[in-house]
Amino acid sequence: MIYRTREDRSPDRRNVFIFGDVPNETLRSLEILLEKDGYGTAIVKKNGSARSAGTESESVLLTSEDGGRLPIPQQVDNAHSVTNGEMAQPSPSHTFAKDALQGNYDNIIWKSPQIFTVLRQIDKIANTPAKVLICGETGTGKELIARALHQNSDRAGNEMVSVNCAAIPDMLLESELFGHEKGAFTDAKVRHIGKFERAHKGILFLDEIGDMPLSVQAKLLRAVEAGEIERLGGARPIPVDVRIVAATHCNLARAVANGTFRKDLYYRLNAVSISLPPLRQRQEDIGALAEYFVEKHCKTYAQPARKMVPETITRLQSYPWPGNVRELENALIYAVLLTDGDAILPVHLPEEILAFPKSHVNIPKENHTPEYQQAESVPLGASLKTVEEAFIRATLAWQNGNRTKTAKILGISLRTLQNRLKEYEESESV
Repeated sequence: MIYRTREDRSPDRRNVFIFGDVPNETLRSLEILLEKDGYGTAIVKKNGSARSAGTESESVLLTSEDGGRLPIPQQVDNAHSVTNGEMAQPSPSHTFAKDALQGNYDNIIWKSPQIFTVLRQIDKIANTPAKVLICGETGTGKELIARALHQNSDRAGNEMVSVNCAAIPDMLLESELFGHEKGAFTDAKVRHIGKFERAHKGILFLDEIGDMPLSVQAKLLRAVEAGEIERLGGARPIPVDVRIVAATHCNLARAVANGTFRKDLYYRLNAVSISLPPLRQRQEDIGALAEYFVEKHCKTYAQPARKMVPETITRLQSYPWPGNVRELENALIYAVLLTDGDAILPVHLPEEILAFPKSHVNIPKENHTPEYQQAESVPLGASLKTVEEAFIRATLAWQNGNRTKTAKILGISLRTLQNRLKEYEESESV
């Protein structure tokens, strides 16, 4: 993959050239990933000529619309040039994507290109000592990603030790992390080995690290920098070989600016950042997750096997899931337990999902979309900004994350769409 600029075009307009032969599904997967970064697609013929809006004959696959310097996407070896008639639609299966992954991710249920990108990141960093910061809303599966990182790393033979920094009282967190000697404080009647020592040669997962008190952050910084810890009441440092993976639902950069998180610790922990998108931004995963949870919990609660009907999947996809995957799982436990027949219908879902209002604004029928994708739910009394965000997100999901097509349907420029999405991400992190 290379960048070139045509002689008859301004030098800040960048084109991507790809040569070789791979299945059409791989090309489509690449397009989806690149379009999310602002590239517009152009179809490349086998004879090397291209045909798309605003693109004359040249072997161009993807091109920037706004002329900005875009990040170079990950290389896909042996990419395939296709004609317009050959272009495959997004596959309902992600077998082609699984084949592109090196690690074992059987414990992760996914179909979306966003999760594929996350797993590709894990492939690249698993066998390195780099510290990792996993960011995402509550319930998006941050610990599941941490475990996938551990299982595919060269430390998989040793323990991954987890600590929820928000669940342990401040006075006990230091002892829980670093341990204490007998007599270090009242009721310290025996020596206690902390999480750092237990994770020696393995991974220490610090969940919700944004809630860690500043007093403990200072001691954690020393452990990270020096590779050694001291138990409370101890007289000598203890060397530890620990890889740290941290997770947070909050914006740590904002916490640094507010003085609630140490800047030096933030930069120590943020060697590699993995961002998990909320469930509402990866609707391709909702159906697969729903079917998995139904099968799992029919067995857990000794219920007969049940199936999801398409109408139920549609209702699940129309709900915004503020609690993300965790909320989806709980909703399906509810449905499994309250269903009498062998099919889970919309009426079996929790009341808050059924009560979520439907919008009366329809996408034109000439788009030939399924009926359930022609309307987007917006609560009555919502602000104009909220309504706009809901329709932009719904249209983006309808177009499988294709920003160029989404902007065209909404009648706005690609740059305007990118600015809107950036605003939404920033508001979510506040």
